[in-house]
Amino acid sequence: MDALFAAATPVHVAAAAATLLVPYAAFASVQPEPKRRAWFLTLVTACVVGPGSLPTVFAHVFPAFDEAAQFSDEPRAAFLCAFFVAFLVADCAVGALHYPSQFHVFEGWIHHAVYAAFFAWLTRAGYTVAGASTLALELPTAILAAGHCFPAARADLLYGCAFFAVRVAFHFYLLVKWVAMRDPPIALWPCTAATLPLHAFWFFKWCRSYAKQRAKEKGV
Repeated sequence: MDALFAAATPVHVAAAAATLLVPYAAFASVQPEPKRRAWFLTLVTACVVGPGSLPTVFAHVFPAFDEAAQFSDEPRAAFLCAFFVAFLVADCAVGALHYPSQFHVFEGWIHHAVYAAFFAWLTRAGYTVAGASTLALELPTAILAAGHCFPAARADLLYGCAFFAVRVAFHFYLLVKWVAMRDPPIALWPCTAATLPLHAFWFFKWCRSYAKQRAKEKGV
């Protein structure tokens, strides 16, 4: 099993990016809308790295936090980090060609470049367990992306609950644990600290939007 997940070299990243293009090509062949196309690679990736990160989370982060493990590599964790970088590269390339109107500067180019650099650093430093732990944050992304790609699968309340549980509560828990570590890598916890307020703001916006939607449905 470990041999299956031992994939974190640039060659493996390129291979994973190419593999992502196969399901995208099938989806794009029957879906002409750029907005739906723009979320498909995100959907596939979130469905891989989100659930795939849970064994790492439960083994090393929650409910018991293993500080030493955060500075280590595991084959599964390395694979997930490499797969995520592959998605970031593939989404930039495909987005520029197939859905440029949906691939914005901040959410697209800047976001992807920063995260690709961050996960490349984690992989090079040998901290893929820490990196894979953050990929649990992609679980609500899978729900959101599914709703964009397949409107019948839209689940606003489920998304909101998952977002709070993972991107706010778990994110805060992980940040507290990382800050409390003895001599943590300088680039590890600041990245988490920088994104937590953004996630909290997004959750606030979701709550307001969901409340308005419910009020409209009730005719209030």
